[in-house]
Amino acid sequence: MNNKRIALAVLALWLAIASCNLPNGQATEPPSGLSPEDVLKTATALVASLPAPTATETPPLPSEPAAPTATACTPVVVANTAVNVRSGPGTVYDIVGDLPQGGSANVTGKNEDGTWWNIEYPVGTSGRAWVSGSVVTASCIPPTLTIVAAPPTPLPASGTCKPGYVYRLARPQDKVCVLPASKAQAAADNAAAESRKIINVYGADACISGYVWREAYPGDKVCVTPATRSQAAADNAAAASRWVSGAYGPHTCISGYVWREAKPGDDVCVTPDVRAQTAADNAAAESRKIINVYGADACIEGYVWREAFPGDKVCVTPAVRAQTAAENADAPNHTWP
Repeated sequence: MNNKRIALAVLALWLAIASCNLPNGQATEPPSGLSPEDVLKTATALVASLPAPTATETPPLPSEPAAPTATACTPVVVANTAVNVRSGPGTVYDIVGDLPQGGSANVTGKNEDGTWWNIEYPVGTSGRAWVSGSVVTASCIPPTLTIVAAPPTPLPASGTCKPGYVYRLARPQDKVCVLPASKAQAAADNAAAESRKIINVYGADACISGYVWREAYPGDKVCVTPATRSQAAADNAAAASRWVSGAYGPHTCISGYVWREAKPGDDVCVTPDVRAQTAADNAAAESRKIINVYGADACIEGYVWREAFPGDKVCVTPAVRAQTAAENADAPNHTWP
């Protein structure tokens, strides 16, 4: 029974294969009257005689297009304007040269924060130097660009100001380091210097505080109290009423009056007390001139000499003078040795 089933299965398989290989779809029928063994042998022989199926070639899949080859380029910077080239990545480093506007240089590295480029520069240390990234345009910079360690920071030049301080320049040679506000104050005081000199307001015979010119006669610059000046003006106005013709000529004083004699020939008649005061004022005249107390650069009231340096007679407020003295004393702390 099993052999019969196998034979029938083989025969069906043979018929299916044969029908696929017969031309024009011709069918093949199994011969009748055969035993299962005969059918099996016949089917096996037929299968063996069939031509081998023709292999169907699978067309090749389209290949992926090849990736384009990257074109190599050199990292470079181009100067936006004429720029300084330095020995290190910062303005504290020495200038070793420059790049003109439009000038270029190959980039060999960068500093740690990427703000300065290390470039090929023949006159730099080992043929390298630095330029700030803020003044150049960089191109073709790879993400793996080498980080170059900065050289040791150079010591500031002796006598230069520490950070936050500037030269005061109360005069061109004044290199005391002060805060910028103090420098601005010194410049403003220098500009106002002439306007604060009492010599330029009242002349060489200016009076010290509390005194005024007497003006008993034209050009009388003897310094007296304001009350004495008023008295002189009143006496001048009353002069004609106090003259009579007598033993001393047409300008003989009436009884109770004497010549004032503020200068030789001053025949204005005044009381004896006024004459005595006039003589005393004449004797004290030089001591009351501010020019003889402080010299030709005397300051007007409210101002004093600054004395930022020996001979500094710029007139400033007392507070500025005190500040200047403190800055002079503290100068070594603000200056590099």
